[in-house]
Amino acid sequence: MERVRNNNLGLIPLAGICSYEQACNVGYGIDRSVSLLKRYVYVETQLTNIFAAHLAHVPEWEVKCAFGLHMWLDAEHSAMLRKRITEMREPPHDLDKTPDTAIELFFQELIRSQTTLELMVGIYGVAKKELIRSLNKYLVETNPLVDHPTCRVLKIILVEEEEMQLWGEQAIQALKITEEDRIAAQQWQEHLQCCLQAAGGFSGDLEKSANWTPTTPRAEDGKPYDMEVEPRRDARFADKYNSAGKIDEYYLEETRPSDERTYALIYKRLKEMTVPEWMGPIIYKTKGKPWDYYVDMSRQLWDEARHSMLGEVGLYQDGVEFYKYPIDFRTSLTLNTKFEPLEAHIILWYFEQRQMPKKTGKRLEWEIAKTSDNELAITFQDYDWADEVLHTQIGRKWLVLEVGGLEELKQKAEELLPRIVEERAKLDERSDQKQWWPDFLTEMRAGRDRTR
Repeated sequence: MERVRNNNLGLIPLAGICSYEQACNVGYGIDRSVSLLKRYVYVETQLTNIFAAHLAHVPEWEVKCAFGLHMWLDAEHSAMLRKRITEMREPPHDLDKTPDTAIELFFQELIRSQTTLELMVGIYGVAKKELIRSLNKYLVETNPLVDHPTCRVLKIILVEEEEMQLWGEQAIQALKITEEDRIAAQQWQEHLQCCLQAAGGFSGDLEKSANWTPTTPRAEDGKPYDMEVEPRRDARFADKYNSAGKIDEYYLEETRPSDERTYALIYKRLKEMTVPEWMGPIIYKTKGKPWDYYVDMSRQLWDEARHSMLGEVGLYQDGVEFYKYPIDFRTSLTLNTKFEPLEAHIILWYFEQRQMPKKTGKRLEWEIAKTSDNELAITFQDYDWADEVLHTQIGRKWLVLEVGGLEELKQKAEELLPRIVEERAKLDERSDQKQWWPDFLTEMRAGRDRTR
């Protein structure tokens, strides 16, 4: 029988989702769909973990910034997929179960990347590239009408995954400085691709290599990955233990000019990279929480990385390189090496909570910025204030039940404070503590005068 194609009203049928012909495609059943989505959940979850495990230790500033964003996006993608699975007659359990031991091996190798270049090749040149292929294949083969809620989720994910992958491919090219770099990157990429081939790709649809075993697997000892917690910064950054610039005092001192107080706030934003550096280990080492925990914490980590980039832009506006003056990382180094993840999270919450009082906190920072003619700084402080309110809520949400109550949480934080003060003071000895603020202030003012 000839199919009916006439539409007397001249309206596009099926809500514009697809044609009748496409809607006649049988596509995937529920069991097949759920099986694939569980594999994608595993992939997005592992990528989130890898970003958390490596953000502090990669030295390149721009990579830290991108990892902060991509970690949050992948955590969100995992959450979107999890939600969709629970709508498909599938009880909300086993979503963190390994769907394929061969895919597990791939990620065990990837997380053991030993250089930033290896890591970038593994994440963007192999993992995300294959994820994009798998998601596109799903969209081609499923019925776009009957499976529309899934298609919508995958299309949203694809847009962001393709943006991430494009950034990563460009970064890989930038990091291939020498011939040795290119050879090492190629060898690592081939190794990981062989691991992935053994799994048949993330969808399990590719031809699997028969009797294949990876050459020199780094995970062959069977031990869990032990992350490198010590933060690093690249060669552009000098005097990383210099705490001579008392930023938190300068912007509060009413005797200082309004532009100087605002510059201090901009520099305070720049210094916030230390927070993602200490949040990464908290997230990676904290196991067994509901996935909402990792989404919330990844969002906070990204916000803090974003705030640091706001500081970077604030310096750029007046012609100053963001890496020229000291950005000390004593706090992230101390918390990563001397404190347990829960202790570090409690201190994080306490620091955020101290920013809430009206007379001394984020509202005051915004009001200080408003006294200057720096419109960009005013906008930055406005959004920073809103973000920090959210962060205190995240801390209370996950920590109050952990320690027994809000008062107990505050008491525990105050008990930990002397330790962090003591440990950071020890690190001051690694710098000659040369005063740099007057030079910075002069250069920022000169740059602002040129742009007026």
